[in-house]
Amino acid sequence: MPFLYLAIANTTTETKGENSIIGLNHLAEEVLLQTAIFLKVIIESIALLILALAIIKAVRQLLSHKRKMDREEKLCHVRLDLGTALALSLEFLLAADIAATAVSPSWDAVGKLAAISAIRTFLNFFLEKEVRALAKENIKKSSRTTAEKRRL
Repeated sequence: MPFLYLAIANTTTETKGENSIIGLNHLAEEVLLQTAIFLKVIIESIALLILALAIIKAVRQLLSHKRKMDREEKLCHVRLDLGTALALSLEFLLAADIAATAVSPSWDAVGKLAAISAIRTFLNFFLEKEVRALAKENIKKSSRTTAEKRRL
């Protein structure tokens, strides 16, 4: 937050009276803006961490030979886990965009946020729909496998 220190230094050199009130308002706005930017970076980092961990987990699951499951079942399980992580990551990225736009938004920033929100919500909707379908398919397959084992 190096900009915060510059804002404080500039504000303290303001003259007394009306200029100091205006300077204080600018300082408060600058502090909020820098906090929002910092928060955005933290939230985006969390989203990237979720993605990285999900990708590592997916690759490990695809390469592991611990459990003997057919390829289709393994792919379904990996897609389910990865899809869930992608949906969660999209939610975090949307929150980061909202945090960045929260302080003194311009119409341009609000328009960009609306477009990004619409795209991410659209992606998230269909991603969650696919995840639910995969989960149902996974449950059906596991119940069929259990029924087949009982017959033997």
